[in-house]
Amino acid sequence: MRNNLLDIKSEFRKKQFLLRKKLFSSTTQVFNKNLFEKLCKVINFESKKVVSSFMSIKTEINTNKLNNFILKKNKKLCLPVVIKKNKNLVFRQFTNDQDMVEGFMKIKEPKLTNKILIPEILFIPCLAFDDFGYRLGYGGGYYDRTLNNLKKINQNFLSIGYAFDGQKVPHVPTDKFDIKLDYVITEKNIYSF
Repeated sequence: MRNNLLDIKSEFRKKQFLLRKKLFSSTTQVFNKNLFEKLCKVINFESKKVVSSFMSIKTEINTNKLNNFILKKNKKLCLPVVIKKNKNLVFRQFTNDQDMVEGFMKIKEPKLTNKILIPEILFIPCLAFDDFGYRLGYGGGYYDRTLNNLKKINQNFLSIGYAFDGQKVPHVPTDKFDIKLDYVITEKNIYSF
Protein backbone atom coordinates (compact mmCIF):
# COMPACT_ATOMS: atom_id res chain seq x y z
CA MET A 1 0.00 0.00 0.00
CA ARG A 2 2.77 2.48 0.97
CA ASN A 3 4.74 1.81 -2.25
CA ASN A 4 1.56 2.30 -4.28
CA LEU A 5 0.96 5.67 -2.57
CA LEU A 6 4.57 6.70 -3.23
CA ASP A 7 4.07 5.92 -6.92
CA ILE A 8 0.81 7.89 -6.97
CA LYS A 9 2.51 10.87 -5.31
CA SER A 10 5.45 10.65 -7.71
CA GLU A 11 3.17 10.77 -10.75
CA PHE A 12 1.12 13.58 -9.21
CA ARG A 13 4.35 15.56 -8.60
CA LYS A 14 5.38 15.25 -12.24
CA LYS A 15 2.00 16.60 -13.34
CA GLN A 16 2.12 19.45 -10.81
CA PHE A 17 5.66 20.48 -11.81
CA LEU A 18 4.45 20.91 -15.40
CA LEU A 19 1.37 22.85 -14.27
CA ARG A 20 3.41 25.12 -12.02
CA LYS A 21 5.83 25.83 -14.85
CA LYS A 22 2.89 27.09 -16.95
CA LEU A 23 1.56 29.17 -14.05
CA PHE A 24 5.02 30.62 -13.43
CA SER A 25 5.34 31.80 -17.01
CA SER A 26 1.80 33.19 -17.27
CA THR A 27 1.18 34.81 -13.85
CA THR A 28 2.63 38.29 -13.78
CA GLN A 29 1.43 39.61 -10.41
CA VAL A 30 2.00 37.09 -7.61
CA PHE A 31 2.18 39.19 -4.45
CA ASN A 32 -1.17 40.68 -3.50
CA LYS A 33 -0.50 43.22 -0.73
CA ASN A 34 -4.21 43.67 0.05
CA LEU A 35 -4.61 39.94 0.65
CA PHE A 36 -1.52 39.86 2.85
CA GLU A 37 -2.83 42.79 4.90
CA LYS A 38 -6.13 40.93 5.32
CA LEU A 39 -4.28 37.75 6.34
CA CYS A 40 -2.25 39.75 8.87
CA LYS A 41 -5.45 40.82 10.61
CA VAL A 42 -6.89 37.30 10.59
CA ILE A 43 -3.78 35.70 12.13
CA ASN A 44 -2.86 38.59 14.47
CA PHE A 45 0.45 39.06 12.65
CA GLU A 46 1.38 42.07 14.80
CA SER A 47 1.73 39.84 17.86
CA LYS A 48 4.27 37.56 16.15
CA LYS A 49 8.01 38.21 16.20
CA VAL A 50 9.62 35.45 14.10
CA VAL A 51 8.42 34.49 10.62
CA SER A 52 9.95 31.94 8.29
CA SER A 53 9.70 32.09 4.55
CA PHE A 54 11.81 30.59 1.79
CA MET A 55 13.93 31.63 -1.16
CA SER A 56 11.96 30.69 -4.23
CA ILE A 57 13.71 28.47 -6.74
CA LYS A 58 12.96 27.56 -10.34
CA THR A 59 9.20 27.86 -10.93
CA GLU A 60 8.12 28.42 -7.31
CA ILE A 61 6.00 31.49 -6.67
CA ASN A 62 8.39 34.42 -6.20
CA THR A 63 9.00 35.28 -2.53
CA ASN A 64 10.98 38.54 -2.92
CA LYS A 65 8.00 40.80 -2.19
CA LEU A 66 6.73 38.47 0.54
CA ASN A 67 10.11 38.52 2.29
CA ASN A 68 10.36 42.31 1.98
CA PHE A 69 6.82 42.60 3.36
CA ILE A 70 7.81 40.52 6.41
CA LEU A 71 10.90 42.65 7.02
CA LYS A 72 8.98 45.92 6.62
CA LYS A 73 6.60 44.69 9.32
CA ASN A 74 9.66 44.58 11.64
CA LYS A 75 9.65 40.81 12.01
CA LYS A 76 12.69 38.59 12.30
CA LEU A 77 12.79 36.70 9.04
CA CYS A 78 14.29 33.23 9.00
CA LEU A 79 14.79 30.74 6.21
CA PRO A 80 14.88 26.93 6.24
CA VAL A 81 18.21 25.15 6.28
CA VAL A 82 18.74 21.43 5.69
CA ILE A 83 21.40 20.35 8.18
CA LYS A 84 21.12 16.65 7.46
CA LYS A 85 19.13 14.64 4.95
CA ASN A 86 15.88 13.14 6.34
CA LYS A 87 15.95 15.35 9.46
CA ASN A 88 13.94 18.38 10.57
CA LEU A 89 14.61 21.78 9.06
CA VAL A 90 16.46 24.40 11.07
CA PHE A 91 15.56 28.07 10.60
CA ARG A 92 18.39 30.62 10.46
CA GLN A 93 17.87 34.35 10.57
CA PHE A 94 17.99 36.13 7.23
CA THR A 95 20.06 39.30 7.29
CA ASN A 96 20.55 40.19 3.61
CA ASP A 97 20.95 38.66 0.16
CA GLN A 98 24.74 38.94 0.34
CA ASP A 99 24.86 36.92 3.57
CA MET A 100 23.73 33.70 1.88
CA VAL A 101 25.58 30.51 0.99
CA GLU A 102 24.80 27.59 -1.26
CA GLY A 103 23.21 24.83 0.78
CA PHE A 104 21.45 21.52 0.23
CA MET A 105 20.37 21.02 -3.40
CA LYS A 106 22.23 24.27 -4.20
CA ILE A 107 19.48 26.36 -2.58
CA LYS A 108 20.64 29.65 -1.11
CA GLU A 109 20.38 29.76 2.68
CA PRO A 110 21.69 31.89 5.56
CA LYS A 111 25.25 31.22 6.73
CA LEU A 112 25.87 28.73 9.54
CA THR A 113 26.90 31.63 11.77
CA ASN A 114 23.41 33.18 11.55
CA LYS A 115 21.23 32.76 14.61
CA ILE A 116 18.82 29.78 14.77
CA LEU A 117 15.23 30.89 15.40
CA ILE A 118 11.96 29.09 16.03
CA PRO A 119 9.28 30.56 13.78
CA GLU A 120 5.80 31.44 14.95
CA ILE A 121 4.58 31.64 11.36
CA LEU A 122 5.91 29.47 8.53
CA PHE A 123 5.33 30.31 4.87
CA ILE A 124 5.76 27.03 3.00
CA PRO A 125 6.19 26.26 -0.70
CA CYS A 126 3.73 23.92 -2.43
CA LEU A 127 3.56 21.93 -5.62
CA ALA A 128 -0.17 21.56 -4.96
CA PHE A 129 -2.66 22.08 -2.15
CA ASP A 130 -6.17 20.78 -1.70
CA ASP A 131 -9.59 21.63 -0.28
CA PHE A 132 -8.61 20.10 3.08
CA GLY A 133 -5.35 21.98 3.68
CA TYR A 134 -2.95 19.26 2.62
CA ARG A 135 0.01 20.17 0.42
CA LEU A 136 2.21 18.29 -1.95
CA GLY A 137 5.89 19.08 -1.56
CA TYR A 138 8.96 17.72 -3.31
CA GLY A 139 8.86 14.38 -1.50
CA GLY A 140 11.67 14.82 1.02
CA GLY A 141 9.26 15.19 3.95
CA TYR A 142 11.26 18.07 5.46
CA TYR A 143 8.32 20.35 6.20
CA ASP A 144 6.06 17.52 7.42
CA ARG A 145 8.76 16.32 9.85
CA THR A 146 9.44 19.87 10.99
CA LEU A 147 5.77 20.74 11.53
CA ASN A 148 5.26 17.47 13.41
CA ASN A 149 8.25 18.26 15.61
CA LEU A 150 6.97 21.78 16.32
CA LYS A 151 3.63 20.29 17.37
CA LYS A 152 5.38 17.83 19.71
CA ILE A 153 7.26 20.56 21.53
CA ASN A 154 3.97 22.44 21.93
CA GLN A 155 5.19 25.27 19.77
CA ASN A 156 2.31 27.61 19.00
CA PHE A 157 2.74 28.33 15.29
CA LEU A 158 0.82 28.83 12.07
CA SER A 159 1.64 27.10 8.78
CA ILE A 160 0.77 29.01 5.62
CA GLY A 161 1.25 27.60 2.15
CA TYR A 162 2.35 30.11 -0.49
CA ALA A 163 1.41 29.09 -4.02
CA PHE A 164 -0.25 30.07 -7.27
CA ASP A 165 -4.03 29.86 -7.14
CA GLY A 166 -3.95 27.44 -10.07
CA GLN A 167 -2.10 24.91 -7.90
CA LYS A 168 -5.28 24.18 -5.92
CA VAL A 169 -6.63 20.68 -6.56
CA PRO A 170 -9.62 18.82 -5.07
CA HIS A 171 -7.46 16.20 -3.32
CA VAL A 172 -3.75 15.67 -2.70
CA PRO A 173 -2.70 12.04 -2.09
CA THR A 174 -1.81 11.81 1.61
CA ASP A 175 -0.62 9.38 4.23
CA LYS A 176 -0.26 9.50 8.02
CA PHE A 177 2.95 11.55 7.75
CA ASP A 178 1.37 14.47 5.88
CA ILE A 179 0.58 17.51 8.02
CA LYS A 180 -2.32 19.81 7.20
CA LEU A 181 -1.65 23.55 6.71
CA ASP A 182 -3.56 26.22 8.62
CA TYR A 183 -3.85 28.54 5.59
CA VAL A 184 -2.78 28.92 1.99
CA ILE A 185 -2.37 32.32 0.38
CA THR A 186 -2.16 32.81 -3.36
CA GLU A 187 -2.18 35.78 -5.70
CA LYS A 188 -6.01 35.62 -5.65
CA ASN A 189 -7.26 34.09 -2.41
CA ILE A 190 -6.75 33.18 1.23
CA TYR A 191 -7.80 29.63 2.10
CA SER A 192 -8.41 28.71 5.72
CA PHE A 193 -8.39 25.16 7.04
